Amino acid sequence: MRVPPRFRIFVDVAMTSFMVCAFAFRITGDFAHEWIGLCAVFAFIVHNAINLTWYARTFSGRYNARWVITLLVNTTLALSALIMLITGLMNSRHVLAFLELSGGMELRQLHTSAAYWLFVLVSIHLGMHWDGVLAMCRIKGRKPIIVADILSLILAAGGAYFFVERDMFSKLFLGYSFDFWDPSRPPSLFFFAYVCMIVLIAFIVRIVLKFCSWLKKR
Repeated sequence: MRVPPRFRIFVDVAMTSFMVCAFAFRITGDFAHEWIGLCAVFAFIVHNAINLTWYARTFSGRYNARWVITLLVNTTLALSALIMLITGLMNSRHVLAFLELSGGMELRQLHTSAAYWLFVLVSIHLGMHWDGVLAMCRIKGRKPIIVADILSLILAAGGAYFFVERDMFSKLFLGYSFDFWDPSRPPSLFFFAYVCMIVLIAFIVRIVLKFCSWLKKR
């Protein structure tokens, strides 16, 4: 069954939006965080369901470097999502409160670290499919693509700043997984920061792939 491009875009935007909002548990509170996380998981499942053809083609065709990288990224992405889901359910204090699961600080730190790795891997996945995203958004022609690239570059520059400001390296490598947001700062800046970091990672991946493609042609 062919899925309309607009529905694909809707699912992908919803999934990414839920993921970003899930990081804002200091702003939304734990109750909303748990439900937002479940919505993100549901959108993730729908995303995979409408892309089942990729799984069917996984072990067909040419086994080149791009195939290996794609398989590695998607596998680790799925593993991160699974770890995040399991640890999130075990730490649930609202949605599954009736189960009285033990949880614990170690599981909570593992949950947040898996979530941050999922964030990076989703951004890499986006960068690897950047041209397809532009096609689904019907961005064609040299001038519109240049405008999109300039906007991406500006957001990526902001993403570089926020990547350091949010201390993402510590969050990714279990140095300090728990986030903090100064209540005096506008919540909109938090969401903007994470959008910029998504664009930063996706933009870097796209540039690297373009460069590798150029080298191959040479």
